[in-house]
Order: sequence, then C-alpha cells, then structure tokens
Amino acid sequence: MSTKKKNIWKNRLTLELLGMCAAALLIAIAAANLARNIAVDWIYNVVYSDEKYEQDITDMLQSLQDYVQEEQVTEDNIKQLVNWVRKQKNVYVTFYRDIDELLGPFMANSGDEPYEVDTEYESMYYTVNLYDGTPIKVQLEVYLDMNYMYWADAAMYVTGGIVFLLLLLLMIHHKIRYINRLESELKILGGGNLEYPITIKGNDEITSLAEGITALKNGFLEEQQMKAEAEKANMELVTAMSHDLRTPLTSLIGYLELLNMHRYENEEQLQKYLEYCRKKAFQIKKVSDRLFEYFLVYGKEEKELQLQTIPCEEMAEDLCNGQFFDWQDRGGTIDCQIGELPGAVQVDSEYMQRVMDNLLSNLKKYGDPAYPLQIQIDEHQDMLHILLKNHVLEQKNQIESTQIGLKTCRRIIENHGGTFAWRTDTQKNTFTIEMELPLAKG
Repeated sequence: MSTKKKNIWKNRLTLELLGMCAAALLIAIAAANLARNIAVDWIYNVVYSDEKYEQDITDMLQSLQDYVQEEQVTEDNIKQLVNWVRKQKNVYVTFYRDIDELLGPFMANSGDEPYEVDTEYESMYYTVNLYDGTPIKVQLEVYLDMNYMYWADAAMYVTGGIVFLLLLLLMIHHKIRYINRLESELKILGGGNLEYPITIKGNDEITSLAEGITALKNGFLEEQQMKAEAEKANMELVTAMSHDLRTPLTSLIGYLELLNMHRYENEEQLQKYLEYCRKKAFQIKKVSDRLFEYFLVYGKEEKELQLQTIPCEEMAEDLCNGQFFDWQDRGGTIDCQIGELPGAVQVDSEYMQRVMDNLLSNLKKYGDPAYPLQIQIDEHQDMLHILLKNHVLEQKNQIESTQIGLKTCRRIIENHGGTFAWRTDTQKNTFTIEMELPLAKG
C-alpha cells in the first residue's frame, strides 16, 4: 500500500492535475463568497431597503384596518385578529389597549402557523381603530424573508461549482489539446511521413510519451538510412567488384591457357607469364579483401576477438616506427608525440593490423608527403587516445565514395570497446582520425 502511495506522488501528471484542482477550488471559493456578498447586498439594498420597509408597514396597517372593518372586529371578538395574522408573512405583531396587552405577541413566518412568543422586540407602535371606533395600539415589525438568504446561499454554491468546473476545464484544455495534437502527428507518421517532427513540451508523462515516440521514430529512420546505405554500398561493391574481378580473372585465365598449351618460346617468357599470373592473383586477393571488409562493416555475424594484452608504450613505438614505413619510403615524414603511457590495452593483433593497413592505404592514396604525418598518443580517463593528422593532396581531396576502409576501422575499434571518428577540414586541407581504446584493468 505504501509503495503505491509513493508511486502516486512520483507521478508528475497526477501532481499537476492535483495542483490544477487546488487552484480551481481556491478561486471557486473566492468567487462563491463574492457572489453571496453581492446577493446579500442586493437583498438588503433592494429587497429590504428602508423605502421597501416603510411601504410594507403601510400596506400591512392598511390591510389590518380593512380586515377590522370587514370582520367588524371589536374588543369582544378581538381574537379574530389571529386569523389576520395567519394570512401574513414574516411579521411580529402585538395588540394593546392603552398600556394593557390585548393580544399577542405573535410571530408569523412564511407559510407557517403564527405562534406566540415570549420575547418582545423593539418596534414602532401604530394606531388602528376597531369597528366601533375604539383605538388600539399595534406593535408591528416586518422582517426579512429568510427564503431570500436561501437563494443567496444557492447562488453561492452554484457560482462556486460553475467557476470550479470552468477553471478546471480551462486548465486541462491545453493538455487535451496537446494530446489531440500528438494524435494528429501520429496519424501523419502513420501515413508514411516519418520526417514530420513530434511536438515536445512540458515535463510530465505526456511529454515522456512524446519523447519516446520521437526516439522510436528517429531509430526507425536511422535504421532505414543504414539499410539504404548498405544497399547503396552493396550495389557499388557489386558493380566495382564485378569489374575488378572480371578483368584480372580474364587475364589470369588467358595466361593460364597459354601456359597449359605450352605456348611460350623460352624459359624467360614462361617466367614472364608466371609473373603476370602472380600479379593478377594478388589483384584478385585485394578485391577479396575489400569484400571481407564490406561484410565486416555490414554483416551481422562477428568473429570472436582473440585478445592479447599489449603495453601502450609498445603499441605507440610500433605505430611511430613500424607501421608507416611505406609512407616514409615515399618521402613522407612523421611527427610523433608520445605522452606518459604506463597502461596496457587488450586487442586482437590480426584485426588491429587490418586497421593499420587501412590507415596506411588511405594515407598513401590521399596524403601529401610534403607535410608530416602528425601522430599524438597519450592516456586520458582510462582510455588510450590516438590522433593521426595529415594534409590532403589538392588534386585528390575527396575521400573514397563508400568509405569502406574507414568504416571497417570504426567497426573493429568499436568491437574492442573503443571509438573511431574522422573529419576533414576543407579550409586547412587536412584529414584527422581520432580513436580510443579502453585501458586494461589491473
């Protein structure tokens, strides 16, 4: 039971609705009291004003005098005046002869039988002549009909209820409108327009629902984009490999046919044909390597990593002095900056070598050997950080269309629990790669 209560108080929408109800109730109470005060003021100023009071007294005395004449009331049958009192509403009356009380005092309420009371009220005395001309004194008081006060109370409750309902509906109207808007936007998404933005506002469960819909939509769009990217890469790969495989394979078959038919003139020509075959075989191998990289990036199955613990200092030494030998052979230089590297990383040597091969291949294709290759290696926040930066040749400043090599590197590094990113600075004409590998614990 206590857990459910705690969950209720954690519900932001429930708290918001309770706050709306409380605010509407307070305003409704104030409006109800104001309505009652206005009604009471109107009753006392209009219904029971001094002019109205005097007119009621005058009418009441005239009615009494007419009754005395009609019923021929004298001191002998003075009690007939009780019948007159019975017909009156909201009146206090006592009949006197000089200072002697003849009849009363009586109190007559609206619709009730008149009754005698013990308490005397201070009121005016008026003279009424009996049928035989004998004057008597009448103590008469006309008081306010309480039904008017009941109507004032009813106006208070009705006003409070109406104000409460109107305010509550007004306060939750924007929530209902937001829900209706989300419904309309969901229909648009359901119609196929997944790019349509979902409105997010507020800070309650409805907002969380809108954020969840947005996240679901973005995830679906990302999946569609990845699928389209994979299909495009697949088409490009199939087209490129069809050409890349067919050309060297045709040549290889041709040379093998010549060798099979012994159509060579001497040993030197035989070695020449064999060398051609060897080159074409390596060319086919290179295409098959690209195919492997493609499936590494877009395939679902992943080979289990054979991890080895390698000191970061050893890895940095190999990166600066061994991996980019071909770059130096082409006349390029290396500016290597190594920080303190006390830690170690766990990597699959075969996969990491493929990363280095791809980076070297990319550097040889697009790097400008007139500028040094900058390498920065250090440890930061339990990660080995590696940065490579080179200038791009002006005549070849575009990265390969599918970026399969870079995506292969990213997939391999991510499989190791790290990150891999690249960027191009067109103003400075530089290309930068940053990758991080988690340091081994213990």
